[in-house]
Amino acid sequence: MKKPREEFNNKFFDNIMNSNEYLHVSIDPVKNQIRRYSRDMLEKRIRRESSDTAKSFDKLCGEEFCEIDELFSLTNVYIGEGLFIASNEENEMKVTSGMLLMNAAETIQASIELLRRGYLLQPGMLLRSIIETISTVAYFMYEPSGHKIYLEGKMDVNKIMKYGKQVIPNLGIIQGILSNFFVHISDLHSNFNGVDSYDEYSESLKINISLIKSCTWSLYIVSELTFFDYFDDHTYWTKVSDNQYKFEENEQVRKWKTNFFKEQYNSF
Repeated sequence: MKKPREEFNNKFFDNIMNSNEYLHVSIDPVKNQIRRYSRDMLEKRIRRESSDTAKSFDKLCGEEFCEIDELFSLTNVYIGEGLFIASNEENEMKVTSGMLLMNAAETIQASIELLRRGYLLQPGMLLRSIIETISTVAYFMYEPSGHKIYLEGKMDVNKIMKYGKQVIPNLGIIQGILSNFFVHISDLHSNFNGVDSYDEYSESLKINISLIKSCTWSLYIVSELTFFDYFDDHTYWTKVSDNQYKFEENEQVRKWKTNFFKEQYNSF
């Protein structure tokens, strides 16, 4: 006669194995595990698990998030108002630039949301496109025929990166990190890169936040330059002549940047 405990275990296993809730069930006697794969894994991860992860991120990284948020918001003032004025002036080049920059801002927002929900590898993949956006907008400013070539679909992305570096000299550093470690296959891609809860500032988390800060700052720089003539106050750029601008930082801006980037400051 079976003991009550054995009867319970058998019934428990039968219910799991015969349930329509699961696509697959593995019983591993070596590790003493039951591994269940449900039919709604995506829904559970998005609605339940990632929501809890996001709460832990907000608790741990609230201060960092607020710092990024302020700069992100200032950037959107330039983009939003600049796009509105350019549209009224029917300045097609600046309208195109504004739309590109607006989508880049949304890419930053998406990368932060992915990071909040525990994805440590994917934000860098998204951020890489921002480097191309910045370089494209810079290409429009430096090359009189650049916008026309872009609209004709003849622009070579590989040849425009140098224009972005003319606006932001260290843009190549960010591009290299995002390309070599996140976009192109590297050893990062063969590691487990997800987290269920943010309990500490891991190295992976620090790198992601640093890259998001770098891309947000770079987007601000190029947005201020793109719509320079539409605003009276400027942080980084000074107009030298009709088509020439000079990048410079006063002491107050340097102090802010030191605090914003913290230990990453020397790279920028």
